[in-house]
Amino acid sequence: MGKVYEAFNRAADEKEQAQGALVQDDDLEEKSLPFEEKSLPFEVEVLPPEEFDFMSYSLRAPSILEKERMNREAAGSALVRRSLARPVREARVDSRRVDPHLIAFYNPDPQVSRQYDRLALSMISKAATEERNLYAKFKRVLVASAQHGDGRTSVTLNLACALARARKRVLVVDCDLMKPSVLGALGLGCDVGLAEAFLSNLPPGEAAIKILPCGFNVLPATRPLENSAALFAAPGFWKMVEAFDPDHDFLLFDSSPLLSNGDAGLLARHTDTTLLVVRAGKTRSDEMAKAIAPFNQEDLFGVVLNRAIQ
Repeated sequence: MGKVYEAFNRAADEKEQAQGALVQDDDLEEKSLPFEEKSLPFEVEVLPPEEFDFMSYSLRAPSILEKERMNREAAGSALVRRSLARPVREARVDSRRVDPHLIAFYNPDPQVSRQYDRLALSMISKAATEERNLYAKFKRVLVASAQHGDGRTSVTLNLACALARARKRVLVVDCDLMKPSVLGALGLGCDVGLAEAFLSNLPPGEAAIKILPCGFNVLPATRPLENSAALFAAPGFWKMVEAFDPDHDFLLFDSSPLLSNGDAGLLARHTDTTLLVVRAGKTRSDEMAKAIAPFNQEDLFGVVLNRAIQ
């Protein structure tokens, strides 16, 4: 009924506009016209508007059953995309093989573990704030450092564990393809990672691993890749990453060092914010100044002073 009322109103409005266009004022002076007829290099023919065809309008509109079918197809496509991105493997970390710097995994040092919980809560609060802003997002976080050895990977994994404890769905993406270290820190190994899945056109979930008992997911790099920039510059790679967006609240990208190559710059284009890792007593101020030079203040979420407590 609402569509019928809308159609008749539209027909009435257009008819009134057509009649109003035919009314001329004999007292209107020529100089008040927006342009003179002789200034036009071509003829202008004004055609009367067509009458609104209510019958054609109604017949072209999709039926309720057709709309329901279209909605079901769209929902089905979304489910297919999500199912293709679900991890096909699970792996349980072994405390005897895991990197000892992964404090948040087994909580051997409550003081340090609490710091990661505070960082996780800060990120959750920021994400909740950005949800009210239609033009901003806070989901993809680039975790970066100036050099190798600053503890970037351990910070990324500890943060992922803290976010998972807070009931957030997290994916860690190992983007340091020159020197991948996520699997090694977890004491795990696999044959298929993000590069293999992309180059072999496999479903995204074929490369992902669900980490137990923590509950977050990892998209690992299995071996060093010489031309990593070519992979990150490929639009198809980011389409593969997009498949993971709906099922995760945070995607943490463990990048290569900012001073080693240009990969971090490519990653920054596809992430929402950057978390800097600075190792106490190791990272020099001039190195950090050079590393963060390409970033604006709005690009940075914060700085983690790593290993400040010995």
